[in-house]
Amino acid sequence: MKPLVMYCRWQSAKLRLRGREETAVFGQLIFNESGTERSQKFHFNLKNSLLTLKTDEGEQVVQLDNMGVAVEES
Repeated sequence: MKPLVMYCRWQSAKLRLRGREETAVFGQLIFNESGTERSQKFHFNLKNSLLTLKTDEGEQVVQLDNMGVAVEES
């Protein structure tokens, strides 16, 4: 779970966990933009550090390294 926590630190986001499965955690990332909070749902695969962000257009999948840096996006 370290890559997800580090990703939140780099993105200045708060992490709100809503649930946990054997191989994943999910919830919301909360961003403070100009005094307004914006939330974004996510699903994080613990085994391969894949972060799936839910957007209005669909899903964005981000591969994170050990330090929470996005190394590949699709």
